[in-house]
Order: sequence, then structure tokens, then C-alpha cells
Amino acid sequence: MSATGEDDPGGTFGMYRALDDRGTSGEDLAMVSFTTEQAPRGSLGSRYWLPHSDDPLDAVKRLAPMIESRAAEAAANARVDDEVIAALVESGTMTLMVPAVLGGGEADPSVQLDVIEELSHADGSTGWAAMATMTSMGTFLSLLSDAGVDTVLSSANYLCAGAVAPPGRARRVDGGYVLSGRFSFGSGGAHAGWFIGGYALFDDADNPVLTETGSPRVLFAIVPRDRANLLDNWNVVGLVATASHDYEVPEQFVPDDLVAPGERSIRGGALYQMGLKSLPGTGHAAVALGIARRSLDEFATLAGVKSRPPSGLLNEHPEIQRDFAQWRASLRSVRAFVYEAFTTLFEATAEGRDTDAALKADCRLAATHAVYQSAEVARNVYLAAGSVGLRNGSVIQRNFLDAHAATQHLFTGAQIYIEAGRIYLDTPGLTAAHTELMTTTFAPPLA
Repeated sequence: MSATGEDDPGGTFGMYRALDDRGTSGEDLAMVSFTTEQAPRGSLGSRYWLPHSDDPLDAVKRLAPMIESRAAEAAANARVDDEVIAALVESGTMTLMVPAVLGGGEADPSVQLDVIEELSHADGSTGWAAMATMTSMGTFLSLLSDAGVDTVLSSANYLCAGAVAPPGRARRVDGGYVLSGRFSFGSGGAHAGWFIGGYALFDDADNPVLTETGSPRVLFAIVPRDRANLLDNWNVVGLVATASHDYEVPEQFVPDDLVAPGERSIRGGALYQMGLKSLPGTGHAAVALGIARRSLDEFATLAGVKSRPPSGLLNEHPEIQRDFAQWRASLRSVRAFVYEAFTTLFEATAEGRDTDAALKADCRLAATHAVYQSAEVARNVYLAAGSVGLRNGSVIQRNFLDAHAATQHLFTGAQIYIEAGRIYLDTPGLTAAHTELMTTTFAPPLA
């Protein structure tokens, strides 16, 4: 099957079988239905059922050997293996962030971090592609109307991909909007049945519609796969199998049901009230941490068998011993910061306590710092591994490339250090646009 999905009409997953303790299965998982009495979780009329695991970390650990064994082939094909995606759907991993009222996991940040880190430890591309799908579904299904949710989750393939950055255009018409746009980084799009996008709203005179604060009004909408064009342009050296191609939404009518009525969640608990960027925050951090931890594990194994003249095995070199301990300390430190920051914000939100700008800045800073420090760990391992890391097919090489590819995403770009720093320092001239780091991808420059 191609990255554009041309050989996978509709993007359906007919091979999926529901992991249901009643022994129920279906040729198409997304179409399995239950009566109200049978439904294991609440849903809109119980017209669909989402797979679920009581121990999502254990579920991923069980899949890790298969993911690892398919990683090289996935990179060669520039897309995650179909059977891997099917297994992740069956295990409930892909719906881990979907609101519980819809049958999803609604997992708290610590569980999200554990699961995505473990996936990325097995393979960075698989972890990233799954993370992108999980965050897309969790975020958008907390925003969409009941009718829109029912349309998506009752479809043959409910997996979502896309970005909400607003390069698209929208115009209001009776019953919905006329939308169009081209978007970048549709990670996980090779297996998605739906594509999300952000659209700046224009009036009939082609003037941008502004909010009360004077910023452009942006709508979030979703379209089925057969109404979006996935472009085959993901030609990169890292995170290759994420299939993060650009995609185009040709001008078309989209009904109100498939357009989010706002940026605030209309279902679910504290997880969806932490800020629009909370789920991507845990996801980006966890992918980076998993890749870096795998780098350390690979090097620990290598150091016991590789010699470097004139001092013998690498693990006998005092300098290597010192460096490895420092790499481990660095990674464990940033991991602790990520867990502490997101758990604190989650608990404060759940308890109705004040969540000030500094607390939210901690989360963006922790995620960003995790990405950069993880890349540094992967680089140090690559350099210390010598020619082993140089050779194609080496996990150390793949992790080095994947970790550095992760640093190029704007969400965890180096500008976050500046944006967080000026919040902590209470820099004069800050407005709400500068302090809501869990709502926007990046803040404007100070006037």
C-alpha cells in the first residue's frame, strides 16, 4: 500500500478484531455495535464500541517485540506496518486519550507518558505516528458536537490525523462552511480515516473575521479521508515511518456537525481543560524520552562487547563510565520534570485550583527541554558508538536521526525557552497572548 493510501481505499481496517472478554469480534472493528446494556463504556447511544485495556502500559509492552521487529521495514516503506497499527487499535492504545464518555481511555498524563515512551523505546517512528493519532483524536473528540462525534466514531476507520495550525480558509454558508487549505505534517496520515485542519474564517467580502481580542478567528474542522489529498512529500532522514506528508483539503462544503464549535472541551474531565496543547505536550516529550532511553540501552549492550584500543571494552573505560552516568542522570532529570509539571497541572485542574501562567509554562518548558536533552543523549551515544552507529540498519543510528528530527517541530522549538523565561521573569508588556502557552503553538513577539 502506498503512503497516499491509493491502494487502501477508504483506509478501513477490516483485519481488526475486537478484544472483548465476551468473545465478540467483528470484521470491521469500528462498526462493532452493542446494546445499551452490553456497552462496556458510555457512548452516544452506544452505537459503537472502542477497544480498551485496563493496563495500557502492559498492552504496549506485549506489542513491543513486534514493533521492534517491523521498525526497519517500516523505515524502508516510509510508513508504520499495517499489522502494527491494527494491533495498536485492538489494544486500545490509539484511543487512550479519547474521552471516557465515548468509550476511550481518558488516561491521565502519567499514563500517557508511560505508554508513549514505551512505544517510542520500541521504535521512534511508531511512537510518533501513534502519538499524533492519539492526540488528534483525544483533542478533537473533546471539542466536536455529539452528532459529529457519532459520524466519526461510527465510520469504518475512526483514526484521525492532521494539524490545527491555521493555513486554511473558511467561509460561512447555510448549514456549515466552505473550507479549503493545505497543511503540513499529517503524521499518521497513512492509516487515518479522517483529517483535521485549522481554518481562518473570512466573511463574504473576503475580510478576516476577528475575535474580541482582535486576532483572527480560527475554526477546527474534520473531513473524511476520501475528501482530502495526502501528498507524497515526506522525504526526510529521521522519523521516516511517521508518513508525515502534507495534505490538501480541496474547496468543499463541511457541515456544522464536523466543525468544532469552539476551542474549549464540551466533554471529558480535567484532561481536556488543561489547555488545547496539553495532549501534544505529553506526547512530544514522551516520544523523545523513549528514543533516548533506547539509545542508552543499546549503548549499554554495545559497551559490553565492543573494544576500543588500547583500553579494551568500552565499559572498562573510566571516561565512558563517567559519560554514561551523566547521560542517564540528564535523561532521568528531564523525565522527572515532565512528569512533575504535567501531573501538577492535571491535579490542579481536576481540583479546581488556580493554574497560573507559570504552571502552564512549566509544562511547555518541560516538554521542550525533554526533546532537546533527549537529542543530546542520542547524539552522545552515536558519537561514542563509533562505526557501529554509522552503519545503516543500526538502532543507534536510527535513534540519533529520530531524536534530532523531533527537535525540528515548532511546538517544542527553541523559542519556548524565551516564551517561558519571560513569564517567569514577569517581563513588562506581556499580554494573554504571551502567557497562555498551553493554548497556542507559539506566542507573538513583544510589542
